Order: sequence, then C-alpha cells, then structure tokens
Amino acid sequence: MTEERAFIMAKRKVFSGRTKTSSFRKLPFFVWVVAVSTVVACIGGTKFLGYNIAGYAWVVPLVVAVFAFLNTRGRVTFPVKIWLPWIVVVISYLTVAEAAHAVQRSFMLMCPIFVGMTVSKFSVTDEALDKFTKLYRYMAISLYVVVMIKTGVLVTGTLPEITGLAAEVMTGALLCTLYAVRYSFGEKKALSWWAALAAIPIIALTRMGIVAAGASLPGTFAPLSVKRRLIIIAITIALGIPLFYSGRVQQKMFFSGEGTLSEARLNNPDFRTTGRKTIWDAMTHEIDKEPWFGHGANSSEPFISMLTGGIVHPHNDWLRLLYDYGYFGTAIFAFCMVFQVWHILRKARKASGETRTLLYASASSFIVFVLFMFTDNIILYAAFFGNFQFTILGVAYAAYETCPKGNIGKMAMKPRRRFRIRW
Repeated sequence: MTEERAFIMAKRKVFSGRTKTSSFRKLPFFVWVVAVSTVVACIGGTKFLGYNIAGYAWVVPLVVAVFAFLNTRGRVTFPVKIWLPWIVVVISYLTVAEAAHAVQRSFMLMCPIFVGMTVSKFSVTDEALDKFTKLYRYMAISLYVVVMIKTGVLVTGTLPEITGLAAEVMTGALLCTLYAVRYSFGEKKALSWWAALAAIPIIALTRMGIVAAGASLPGTFAPLSVKRRLIIIAITIALGIPLFYSGRVQQKMFFSGEGTLSEARLNNPDFRTTGRKTIWDAMTHEIDKEPWFGHGANSSEPFISMLTGGIVHPHNDWLRLLYDYGYFGTAIFAFCMVFQVWHILRKARKASGETRTLLYASASSFIVFVLFMFTDNIILYAAFFGNFQFTILGVAYAAYETCPKGNIGKMAMKPRRRFRIRW
C-alpha cells in the first residue's frame, strides 16, 4: 500500500471513528432549542413570569448557548473575526451607555453571533444535515398552522384586516431563502414550499414582507440562469400588480382606500405609513445633530417612547443604528454583513450537497434581513430571526469543516508535513 493510499484510509477512519464515538449522527440538541424557540416566538401572545413568551425566544437560546459552548470540545468554525469590529463597537458603546435597557439591547445585538459560534462547534454529518432539512420543513408546517389559527380563516373563511403576524412573516421569509436555493438546484417540489411560505406575508398583509419573500427567489445567490430569473421576475410582477390593486391591499396602502403604484410614496399624505413617517422624520432630524458617532447605545428607545407615548421601536433598524451608533457604527455593521456574505459565497462554490444549499441560503438570508431593516424591527424586536439565521450559518460552517462532501478527497490528498529534528 502506497503512502498516499495509507493516508487516505487513515483519513476515512478518522471520520468513521468520530461517527461511532459521539452524538455525531444526531442533529445537535442546541439547534432544536433555537428552532423550537423560533416557533414559540411566532405563537407569542401569552406571558410567563410576567414577560411575554416571545421574549424568551432569544433568552433561552442564549442561556443554552453558553452551556453548549462550554461543554462542546469542537473548535469554532464560524468566522467570528468578520464580526469582531461590530462586537467591539457594541461593547465600547455599552461601557459608556446611559440609556435604559442598554445592556439588554446590546446583548440582543450580539446574541445571534454567539449562537452561530456555538452551533459551528458541533460535528455535522450528511445524516445530521438531512435531519436539519426535515427540521425546517416541520418549522414551515408549524408556521402555517399558527397562521391559520391566528387568522381564524378556517372558521370565518375570510382574512382579517389586521393580523399581527410579524414574527410569522419574518420567519417565513427566512425559510423562503432555503427553498429558493433548493429550487435553483433542480428540486421542483421546493418551488411549492417557497410559494406557500411567500404567501404568508400576503395573508398577513405585510408590505415589506411581500417584497422580501418575493425577492428571495429571483434574488437568491444560488446559481440560477438569467433567463429563469427574468421569467420569475416577470411572473412576480404579473401577480403583484393585481394584488396591489385588490381591495384588501388598497385599504392597507391608502387612507382613501384607493391609489396607484406611483402614489405609493412617503410624501403622499394619502399613503398609509401607520405612523412610521412621523417617527422617521423626527429621528432623521436628531441624527443630523450627532451624525458620525450617534447618541449612544439604545438612546433611540427613550426618544421614540417620548415621541409616541409608549412605542419603543422605530420600524426602521437602519435609522435605529444611525441614531445610536452614527455613520461610524452603521458602516461597520454593513461592512460586516457584506464581508460575511462574501465569505459564505467563497465556501459555497467549493461545497456540494446540503452543505452548499445551506451556505447559499445563508448568504441569501441577508437580502431578506436588509430589506426588513428598512421598515421593521428585525434586529431587536424580532431577535429570534437572527438566532435562527445564524444557526443556519453555524450548521453550514460546521458541516463544511467537519466532513465537506466533495472536498474530502482534496483534504486527503494534502501532503504530509515532514518534521525534522534540529540540533
């Protein structure tokens, strides 16, 4: 047996040995914790120990993550260095913060990163990836059950004007990115799953949700021909225009109950912004006073509360970041996201199988994330979104480093290092 052949056999024994001697075959328990917490956040509504149950959707994963991180021997494969500048900004601002709840909000900003780090320490095989595929399929089904129950459509046969399905819409849009990638790789059934999930914001009548979910397929980072993208965009527009002029959407969009596409703009007094424009204008004015470094960690919360009489979220996370961290902090956050997407895509081009699917979906999820940031509170109010998003990242990185399908050969063919004893 040649030296090269012996090295390949030894490498295979290492992988097979790990499979037999640990919980390698199973999807890490912590991943289930994040998934269940995400679904619970979507259920929401009730309180436990005086707090809304949806709030536990980020607290529980954070607490479990600490124990899982300390009790898992694997190394962190998630590229935490990419997010280190943002972490430094958040911690630095926290040390001099004066606003109430600054500690909590700062931890919420960093929680998804720690979740991704924790998940990436686990060993993830092809069998575990298959279980993860089934897990997010179950999540999609559970999401629809929650939507049907909350809207009462099965009983009344009609959709309510106000649904309060923000958590469901955001989670559904994130799941859309997974099925969009699966479809781009030739899985025809994935298109049905994507369409069903993309219908959730239509049911919920969430405008940015409709845009984000709709953009997840033609805008996916996964390989998809230009021709197919153009066809999908054309079909989306063909379906979107009649939807826009439907009575239910018109009532949502305009105070008068009717309007055109050109009239759907912020400077139109008839355009229904549900108070967003007032908040945004006030924040923009204050941002101009401290443009470069902002007003401090979570300073936007008391300002918005004073302005609105109780509401603490601006429904625009870009303005929140600009208000709290200025152009400096916001630019670093944006840079970290762009660099993260670039790093994921580099890995994705070398991977295959389900690992490749998760890597491309992870990159695509930032498109959905960025869009929601313009009109919603996805960073803090919906902190559970980031936890599950970075769980997908963590699983993808762990799978790539543990046993990257299609790359084992390359790993095995690496020449051995020769050690010399120097006297």
